[in-house]
Amino acid sequence: MKPITTFFFLSTLCLSFVPHQIVAANQPHSTNLIEHACQDTNHHKELCISSLKSDPASQQADLEGLAIIAIKLAYENATAIADNILVLSNSNTDTEPSEEQGLDQCMDNYLDAVDQLENAIYAFSKNAYKDVHTWVKAAVADADSCEAAFEGRKSEITHKNKIFRQFVNNTLAILKVLTEK
Repeated sequence: MKPITTFFFLSTLCLSFVPHQIVAANQPHSTNLIEHACQDTNHHKELCISSLKSDPASQQADLEGLAIIAIKLAYENATAIADNILVLSNSNTDTEPSEEQGLDQCMDNYLDAVDQLENAIYAFSKNAYKDVHTWVKAAVADADSCEAAFEGRKSEITHKNKIFRQFVNNTLAILKVLTEK
């Protein structure tokens, strides 16, 4: 092989690895940060990691960015549950009064949770982390109150409540990591 051909071949080969090295260098950082942020999530670590990774902004986010993503994920989940409760309320014409009352209670609870998470997002924008913690804890209490409205009875909301509590507990764990740094 001629020296010039060898030079071009090796140059091309070396340059082809540079983009992969850049991607590889950036990816572990974001993955490591997400894993660090989710370190205290106990039983919901996989949900924490997978939900944060599902948001494209998480790849470039710092710890504060991951915390706001977590709050927004909980907010979106609460909004979806409130929408689902509304559909259930409107579609069940032969609902027992106790179930209807439970759905009404849950609707109030989830509307409150949505408001509280909006307040948490606003407080976060002001770096008022104690207020964020308070608002997110209040959203957990709303999910618990919703579940209590169906105590002793099977509910279509039970599984959704469980997932929502996991989202808000993940948020609280990330806030803990953020405030301890």
